[in-house]
Amino acid sequence: MAINFFKGMLIGIVNIIPGVSGGTIAIVLGIFDDLIMAINNFYKSFAEFKKHFTFLFPIIIGAVVGILAFSSLVSEALKAYSFPTVMFFIGLVVGSIPLIYKKASAKGVKPKYFIATAVAIAFVIVMAILRNNEAATAPVADTTATIVKMFFGGMISSAAMVIPGTSGSFVMLLIGIYYDVIHAVSSLRVYLQNPTDFYFLTEIMLVIIPLGLGIVLGILIVSKVILILLTKHYSITYFTILGLMIATVFAIFIDPITYQSGVNFMSILWGIGTFGVGLTTSYLLGSK
Repeated sequence: MAINFFKGMLIGIVNIIPGVSGGTIAIVLGIFDDLIMAINNFYKSFAEFKKHFTFLFPIIIGAVVGILAFSSLVSEALKAYSFPTVMFFIGLVVGSIPLIYKKASAKGVKPKYFIATAVAIAFVIVMAILRNNEAATAPVADTTATIVKMFFGGMISSAAMVIPGTSGSFVMLLIGIYYDVIHAVSSLRVYLQNPTDFYFLTEIMLVIIPLGLGIVLGILIVSKVILILLTKHYSITYFTILGLMIATVFAIFIDPITYQSGVNFMSILWGIGTFGVGLTTSYLLGSK
């Protein structure tokens, strides 16, 4: 359970960063297929619930801890050491690409599979270009419109959280809720310093609760679609995932976040080191 908690925590951490996919990291960690299977089957019977709950619970708790505990840390690391920080995640992705190709080609290779890979690469590149044109949005008011926006925003972004190569945080940026969500999560720490401020807590919950419900519902729907694709079209699905992951490296490299703290000789040197750490981590965790 401890290793699954750690894997869940890493999934939570990367979901904070626009451009990095939780689904990609799930593949890196070697739990993507099991995660999709567990999400789709845990409610079918008590025996299935017990079996899959013991797998899902530490991952879910780890993801929540990763988001809550590391949102500020990751934010500060990106501000002060953006290039070395991002290079670590690039190392994670690059280190997993041979594993994905091995899974994709396990049942044979056909030319049409590479067309799927190319389409997936083009999709992520277009999304990355759109991301670079996105500006920050002002906080939304705590009204019914906020609740609706957060719920459906959570549903839409959850698809990107599950699908490798796409970023939930990136989609939140596109639909204009990312900064509201980060502000709400960061505000939880402020609230804990004054736990009697229930008005402040209400403002936070107006964002987090509908967002969370939307994410849960979205993950259930998308995981069902992915399970069907893996069952009926295994090879082409994984070749598509391969394209999404290859393009992720490009998308992260052109993202302004990667260079926001500046790039010099030392940052490049540190970046090479963190890339190596990410590459090694990807190999070790993916082989578990």
